[in-house]
Amino acid sequence: MMRADGNPTRYRLHRERAAPARSRSRAGRVIAALLAACLLAPAHARAGPWNGEVSLASQLLDRGLAITPATPVLQGAVAWTTPSGWSLGLSGGIELGSPDHLAAAAVRVAHAWSLSENWRMQAGVVYYRYAGRIDADVYEPGVYWLYRDVLTFGVAGVHLAGAGGRKLHPAADLNFHWPLGGAFSFAGGIGIARYAAPDRYLRNERYGTGYYRYGQAGLFWRQGAWQVELDRVVVDPHARRYLQGLVASPWLVTISRSF
Repeated sequence: MMRADGNPTRYRLHRERAAPARSRSRAGRVIAALLAACLLAPAHARAGPWNGEVSLASQLLDRGLAITPATPVLQGAVAWTTPSGWSLGLSGGIELGSPDHLAAAAVRVAHAWSLSENWRMQAGVVYYRYAGRIDADVYEPGVYWLYRDVLTFGVAGVHLAGAGGRKLHPAADLNFHWPLGGAFSFAGGIGIARYAAPDRYLRNERYGTGYYRYGQAGLFWRQGAWQVELDRVVVDPHARRYLQGLVASPWLVTISRSF
């Protein structure tokens, strides 16, 4: 999915030694238990600097490309924010078909401040651990500008730990959100990023070091703590043609609950 903070492939992927099956299974069970507890908690259970969300998505995406197969993914996230603008966020996700296996996890540290009455700015770094369709450790520093709750523009530099070749993979995203009246709203976004991938994903090696474009548009319905989202995902023809196995499904459905 395209993230409002520039926050899930858009960079070189590599295979690392898999974690022991027992530790991965234990992590998956812990994530599943926490997600279930959050889903059953009352909406007002968290107050003050704490907030979170639990969601069920038809696939886990990042900048138009697939992090997991086209299978339902249960995700959870929690964030802690200070009055001075600092925030710490943790998130994780599991495929419903493999509930004992952690498919993705992330840790985010950021600082936000006001530029004017309408503009805000945020700078931070995110660590991603992907262990679904791909296996990668990723570090992403980025800077984002937000106009009210309507427009977000961000630039980021993606670093894949242990990868050879280029160390930095730039990306830029522009996201838009507009209320339509009642419980509905429209959201969309476009972006460009430099990507690379292992040979097993490429039909032509020269496309592994170039840029690709992506975007999505969707309709939101929100009522209280619940939200339903339907998105149409698009990726440029070169990425679809030459990145085998990483192209996402054209439609994404997400049901979420905040707390």
